[in-house]
Amino acid sequence: MTTTYDEIHQAWKRELQNPELQPLRPGFFKDLASYIKRLKEAQRNLDPKSLKAIVMDEETKRLEQLLTQLVDRRLEKLWTSANQDESTNLESTEKQVHQDLKGISRHYKKLKEELLQGREPSGLTNRGKTVLLIRFVKDVPSIIGVDLKTHGPFLKEDIAKLPFENAESLIRQGAAVEIRSSTQDNG
Repeated sequence: MTTTYDEIHQAWKRELQNPELQPLRPGFFKDLASYIKRLKEAQRNLDPKSLKAIVMDEETKRLEQLLTQLVDRRLEKLWTSANQDESTNLESTEKQVHQDLKGISRHYKKLKEELLQGREPSGLTNRGKTVLLIRFVKDVPSIIGVDLKTHGPFLKEDIAKLPFENAESLIRQGAAVEIRSSTQDNG
């Protein structure tokens, strides 16, 4: 029978030894967080000088160290996979992080392209935008925007101006692409 400590140690070891993101069982991080919480709660009820408290404290510290290194290593690999548009072996909690990193990667690539084309980067001005002009690359049902208005439904190749947050989400999901004008507007 594998203990939680053994499981995280094995996951940590696999992650360090392999260049690809390694699979984790569903609920891995949730169970690990729960285990660490139980360890810390159990320690509070013990005499800090007792052998059991000292052993539990050492186990907690080692678990925290392994967890920190595991998450950091997986984050490095997530960043690499976001730049290469890969998304295999993600634990459920990492899927949103991967989507966010893909968005950051897309903005970074756009910044690089604009600079190489001698244009002022629009990524800096997007933050102040309230709407984005997008083209749909697949059919999308009606959505309720952050402005609480119903938008859509949209068919493939439709063009629409949507609230920035909704447009960014659709772009991240691969349902739309941003349409940029050839001249920079100041608003």
